[in-house]
Amino acid sequence: MNKNLKEKFKNLFRKEGFYIALFLCLCVIVTVGTVSYKMLNNKQEVNKTDADDRGKELTLNTNDKPANQIQNAERAQNDEKVNSDTVNKTKTEKSATVTTTNKVNFSNPLNGIESRKYTYPSPVKMEEGIFRTIRGVNLEAKIGTEVKAAADGVVELAENSGVEEGVVIEIKHANGLRTRYGNLDADVSVKKGDKVKANQVIAKVGETAKVFSKDAFGEFLNLQVIDANGEQVNPEKYFNLKTK
Repeated sequence: MNKNLKEKFKNLFRKEGFYIALFLCLCVIVTVGTVSYKMLNNKQEVNKTDADDRGKELTLNTNDKPANQIQNAERAQNDEKVNSDTVNKTKTEKSATVTTTNKVNFSNPLNGIESRKYTYPSPVKMEEGIFRTIRGVNLEAKIGTEVKAAADGVVELAENSGVEEGVVIEIKHANGLRTRYGNLDADVSVKKGDKVKANQVIAKVGETAKVFSKDAFGEFLNLQVIDANGEQVNPEKYFNLKTK
């Protein structure tokens, strides 16, 4: 009997031992799996954090680059503006120097009294109810009186311009101004392109400006001064003209 009992206990332990061993194995497997899972999660979290940090650094670098480029562009624009201002200032100074260096003194083209003063662009009364805009001034002079160049220059025009000014000669001078002589005789002494000297005879007073009657205006030379922009200038600023 004792022998049978021992055998029963042995069989029980064998059977229970198997389940215990199986249980322990399962516990080990579960424990290892849990630890591995946690380690994997931790590793993923670390990788994600590193990736986020790299993303932030990349974003910062990306944002920094345009800022630097904008600053560089602004500096370049400022430098360009400074250079442009310097160039413009230099040009202005050179221009002013040229104007001063090329100062020209005008001599009266003839010895005559100023019979009509400068009124441009205000109209002048021609006759009752008729008004006309007249350029320059009129100098009283007999037909046939010699007309002289006011200063050295180059003839740019010598032609019959029509009934208002008649035959005209226009001379460009070194200071950029032009002098224009109108109501000349058709037989002029110079042509376009000729270089003339101050006080050189270029023509004679005529009566080719038909719109101005001798009864209303007498015999005269029309004298104009034109600036570099083609604008009329009062000749009294440059000529010492006699007045009544």
